Amino acid sequence: MERILTLNIGATRLALAEFEVGAGKSPALLRYTFGELPTGLEASEDFSLAVEQVLRAMLANSGIRPGRINLALSGQMAFPRFVKVPADSPERMHEMVQFEVEQNVPFPLSEAVWSDASIGEPDYAGEQHVMIVAARSEIIDAISRALINIGCEPELVDVAPVAIYNATRFNYADVDGCTLVIDIGARCTNLVFVEAGRIFYRTIPVAGNTITSEVAKTFDVDVDTAEQFKCERGLVAQGGAFAVDDPDVDRLSKVIRNVMARLNAEVMRSISFYRSQQEGEAPSRILLTGATSQLPYLQNFFEEKLQVPVDFLNPFQSIAYPKHIDEEVFGRDAFSLSVLVGLALRRSLTCPVEINLVSKELVERKIFRKRIPFFVISAVGLIAVALLWFFHFGKIASYYENELADDAEINVAQRAHDMRESEYREVASDYSDAKKRVEAYTNLLTLRGKWQNYINIVEKSLPDGYWLSAFEPKRVQNSTEPPTGVVIKVALWGEIDSTAKSGGSIVIDALKKSEAFDPESISLSRTDTSKSWIHIYTISADFAGAKKTKKKSRR
Repeated sequence: MERILTLNIGATRLALAEFEVGAGKSPALLRYTFGELPTGLEASEDFSLAVEQVLRAMLANSGIRPGRINLALSGQMAFPRFVKVPADSPERMHEMVQFEVEQNVPFPLSEAVWSDASIGEPDYAGEQHVMIVAARSEIIDAISRALINIGCEPELVDVAPVAIYNATRFNYADVDGCTLVIDIGARCTNLVFVEAGRIFYRTIPVAGNTITSEVAKTFDVDVDTAEQFKCERGLVAQGGAFAVDDPDVDRLSKVIRNVMARLNAEVMRSISFYRSQQEGEAPSRILLTGATSQLPYLQNFFEEKLQVPVDFLNPFQSIAYPKHIDEEVFGRDAFSLSVLVGLALRRSLTCPVEINLVSKELVERKIFRKRIPFFVISAVGLIAVALLWFFHFGKIASYYENELADDAEINVAQRAHDMRESEYREVASDYSDAKKRVEAYTNLLTLRGKWQNYINIVEKSLPDGYWLSAFEPKRVQNSTEPPTGVVIKVALWGEIDSTAKSGGSIVIDALKKSEAFDPESISLSRTDTSKSWIHIYTISADFAGAKKTKKKSRR
């Protein structure tokens, strides 16, 4: 068994938990804690610093040790899109999903991290339902910096609605039909439709803070006072002649009911959209979760409005938790732990829907960490060879001194010398081989950085709708000299090419502005393909300074 940390990053609250997990086994909760974030911070250095400071305090107060961590972004931090693509080969489906991402993500792809997951089986029309989730890379980078600074490197980045979906499917595996989970948080409400082989969710900006703002306006008090009044005396007014003896509480309950009515309208619209556009069933039950769902009579309100059974989501129905825990406190806190359970399941089991919004920087960091042992082995081998070298020469010197001191034993010493010389040659050969390998590794690392730079320059030169399909070095025929340039193949959708009427010239213009290539050497040709929906252009370019290198080599 091993342990894993899970972190839910809400708008104003952090929830952290430590689970014990094992391959193929359900996780077990060990401990958990909460922390409050300052309001009004964006995904910036201030946001990253605030997350780091709050997490340090949470770890210190709870006794949780830093370690590998799975985290989830709130629904407002990510953008979901549900699309259909032809159920073709994996390569073709990936191209179609890439196209949908470019068309639907509301911010530049250079600033985004996205992931997709196939939902269920292809339908009768041969189309595959796909869920796409995208988030701004600056948000993920800011959170990742904070986690790495406290020793918690992210293993995966999920979103709260998907984690709730996985937790519900695991804890309510025997439930048939469609279940709607209403997760009412501070700034947003997640509506998660849970159905076998199907998922859909929406994030609505009507939640706990909306109630607090309305209470502050109605009673003409500040936000902090309104929040305290809501938490201590708040309840949802019932229909009919419902009234409370305390006039202030009665007035408060009606304010809360008005906000819940707005939320219910959004729920009804979401159910209609899910049934008409996503071909799902009408919910046969409602499960409430989230801190705001603890308001008294909220369960009765939704049963009255939606006319289906309403209950509270129990994320620990099939998950173990400490026996010594305070049941009353844990019962209240469980409303905020559903996301953490869903994240823990990702570590030990295969979940119905899995996405990962880990940034490229984190992926490269993991790859480099895996290569560290090879560098250490090479360094240790080099040191060992050097020690053998000095040890061997010391032994040879000792033998020569013995030969000079005692002429009677010169023949014996000579034979010993010959034996040591043979051993020396073997060691020297091993050293030479090890040195060549070290030099080869060093050259590979240098070339990797150089070629990665060329690839980055080319990718930045590609406008939207273009992609790099081939990148090959260009060498002088029958020459052992390094490559003089590159041959690039650029692909784009035929529809885009016909509209732009520019072919690959826009890429040529961008490459000529780069200092990495010789502008005079850049040439363009169209590659004929059998597919009309895609155009491919071949671009040949010499590296800057390649002509000078050629002249020197001729001399």
